[in-house]
Amino acid sequence: MRFIKMIYCFAYIVILLTLITFLMNFNFIPTGFVHRTIIESNSPQPATATEKKRIFFLKTHKCASSTVQNILMRFGHMENLDILLPTMNNYIGNPMHFNTSMVNNKYSTVDGKFDMFVHHTRYSQEVKSVMRSGTIYVTILREPTALFQSLYSFYHFDKKYKCNLTEFITNRLSNKSSANHIKRYNNKLGINQMNWDLGMVSDNFENIDMINKHINMIERDFDFVMIFEYLDASLVLLAHFMQWPLEKMAYLPINSRKSTYKQILSNDDVDRLQQINMADSMLYKRFLLKFKEIISKYGVEKLKKGIQRLMVINQEILEMCVQSVANKGYARTISYELKANTNATCKYIAMNELKYTSYLREIQYEKQKKYNELDKLMNNN
Repeated sequence: MRFIKMIYCFAYIVILLTLITFLMNFNFIPTGFVHRTIIESNSPQPATATEKKRIFFLKTHKCASSTVQNILMRFGHMENLDILLPTMNNYIGNPMHFNTSMVNNKYSTVDGKFDMFVHHTRYSQEVKSVMRSGTIYVTILREPTALFQSLYSFYHFDKKYKCNLTEFITNRLSNKSSANHIKRYNNKLGINQMNWDLGMVSDNFENIDMINKHINMIERDFDFVMIFEYLDASLVLLAHFMQWPLEKMAYLPINSRKSTYKQILSNDDVDRLQQINMADSMLYKRFLLKFKEIISKYGVEKLKKGIQRLMVINQEILEMCVQSVANKGYARTISYELKANTNATCKYIAMNELKYTSYLREIQYEKQKKYNELDKLMNNN
């Protein structure tokens, strides 16, 4: 009899302990500590990744920067961020270096600072004074000879200089000094274009010490430099760096053309372009090496999986949004005819820079107008 009582008592204790454990797990009984399994308690807890929302993107000419810009504008638009916008068209400075007087009060913010800056400018460190704390600085580079070929064709240099690219190389680029004295097209386009966009003074294009000094400054100021030839890899890495879902990097090529429009150059012409664009060649080589180092740390196989996933995302966007593709844009760039009744994603992902910028101006102007009206009301005694 005594033995049976002991069994009942033991069973009662087991049931009671089970009930207490159940209540503790569902927070009906406060414990004073966080419950963890043995595995969890012995393992470091990963920190929750915080999505970064502030970015300065130095938009270099003919480096797929319009495609990247569209990605960033869509993010800023959907997140209702404050974007520094040009007063008109798509430039905030250039050939002048950026300075704060270029910020139009009509599209400014209460504190005069911004979350995003993604339009053409000529870099100066004064940019930092208009960006909010925590801003990530990004740009994109391209192999210099291919970039110059694209510039020459896209902006119709042949009409300005009255010769094709091969003749231009032979007759105008006979030596570095004469090349450096060729007036820049529209005062902002020409040799060593990436360094020009990044703020380098053209008088230093032949000075190796000054080139290295400028490249060192860019390396200090910019958090991540993308590479045109590896655009999808760059976007996967950018998504990782910004802690954005990869879906945010979906794109349709903007302001790009088919390779059939590129002039084929001889090896001698290519060598000459490399010599003339020495500053850009040094810049590109430095950051291509840095790009490879970033990939090594991230993991090549992991990056390949990211690229594959981004390609699938882009293909889904193409099938969902696009009825047909043509070459009806400026300088025969790709344009898209969208399917009927497409969603907002399709509308904005295929929108060209000027149209999207104008739309964002309207939004930002109305927002600032309402803020000003409210301030006026509260300050009216």
